[in-house]
Amino acid sequence: MTEAGKGPLLTGDRGRSISNTMVKVFAQTVLVLAATLVLAACASLSEDECRGGDWQRIGIEDGNAGRESDFLQSHAKACADYGIAPERTAWEQGRQIGLKTYCTPSRAYNEGVKGRTLKNVCPINDLAVLQRANDRGFRVFWIEREIDEAESDIRRINSLLSRLPNGDPSRASLIAERSSLRLDLLTLRSRRLRYR
Repeated sequence: MTEAGKGPLLTGDRGRSISNTMVKVFAQTVLVLAATLVLAACASLSEDECRGGDWQRIGIEDGNAGRESDFLQSHAKACADYGIAPERTAWEQGRQIGLKTYCTPSRAYNEGVKGRTLKNVCPINDLAVLQRANDRGFRVFWIEREIDEAESDIRRINSLLSRLPNGDPSRASLIAERSSLRLDLLTLRSRRLRYR
């Protein structure tokens, strides 16, 4: 059944009819709302943060995250929609305070453990120490990936062994492979301890 100019009707569970046009309008509305939410999530600051104007606190958070000085442009774009401009001096003062937390050996190490290189925002005099700490963290990151891989292989072998009958000739090679992986795990865990 059709209505003039609206195309075929769709019937819902309860016998209500919805025209194709209404479905299209609804779908477009959902897409616009989703796009708006995505764009809002991409903004570096919310409207409340822009209006609050605590630029030193925002700078401290940005410094603690290792953000470079040009990151203020992201805030300027986010706040421009509300007619607000960042206070560069307060923000940079805060960023410098935050960088003191970011530019420490323990933070450099932790960044490496997470698989991240240290950002180029720290004082040149501290770079050698920070880079060594970051490299140590990276070693832990890669060792942990190898551990995960070996543990996954052992689980795969255990699964295969559970499905094979006791007399199956391929069991011996799987058991030997599992033993080798267990030795590798012991070695990897020992190496990881050296870098912690």
